[in-house]
Amino acid sequence: MELLTSILWLILSLMLLIWGANRFIDSASTMAGKLGISDFIIGLSVIALGTSFPEIFVGISSIVNNTEEIALGTIVGSNISNIALIFGVSLIGYSTAINPSSKRNFIALGLSVLVAIYALSDLIISKLDSLMLLAVLTYFIYIMAIQPNNNELTVEQNDSSYLNLSIFLIIGLLSITIGSNYAVINGEKIALIIGIPKLIIGLTVLAIGTSLPELAVTISALMKQKNQMVLGNIIGSNVLNIAVVMPILGLFSTKTFDPSIITRDMTVMTILSLIFVIIALSFNYKNISISVYRLMGIILVFSYIIYIGILGGLL
Repeated sequence: MELLTSILWLILSLMLLIWGANRFIDSASTMAGKLGISDFIIGLSVIALGTSFPEIFVGISSIVNNTEEIALGTIVGSNISNIALIFGVSLIGYSTAINPSSKRNFIALGLSVLVAIYALSDLIISKLDSLMLLAVLTYFIYIMAIQPNNNELTVEQNDSSYLNLSIFLIIGLLSITIGSNYAVINGEKIALIIGIPKLIIGLTVLAIGTSLPELAVTISALMKQKNQMVLGNIIGSNVLNIAVVMPILGLFSTKTFDPSIITRDMTVMTILSLIFVIIALSFNYKNISISVYRLMGIILVFSYIIYIGILGGLL
């Protein structure tokens, strides 16, 4: 009975988390659109931050609840799902040409992955590791600030006032805070009852749950043919997941993590990040068939299903 209750509360927590993230995303993107900011920059900054809020608050909640394995699993698992599942889905639905983003964005993504690997090489995120990750965050903020606003300019025609949008931003933020806290608490309860490691709960249930906002944004963007927004969202979200949440763990915790996070999960994340960059850079070549990208998308989604199956002990 306790297991069923915890599962029910986990589902409700994730629903509140996702609802809050969607409210935040809608309000933030509308506000940015009213200012005439381009789709790519909206995706890279505002929406990336909004869709990363669940992971950020899961990280904060995990420290309060002494469940840092859940937070780390959520970060890595979310980055894996962002590429293999979210980017894979966007490739399957690929219809209009995407202009590749500035190479600086890929440098920021690559640096975040490399520093994350270095930080976890001794299975402890130290204060120095946290400062290095924050340096990557500073670089990412800098390149966002100098990003030219010249791709798919969108001026949003919306009757909502800035006051109404601000209110929904706050409501969304509160929902994310409450939802993430209870998601961590009930995720830990389920792990203890079933005997599943907390890291696996983070890599699967919470990673997928906190990636649902990205999936919702991706599907919505594809329907509106805003492919640039999808690309910016994935880059921004993956960098922020690492460069914001991992320093939180390093500065406020001395937890020693399971070796499998490096040998299995970080390896998968690194390979997928490299594949993502290669595919994104290939958008430079206009003669590549849409069917090729769709096939790549199918392979990515299928590989994600296999990865989750292995984690869940089904394969």
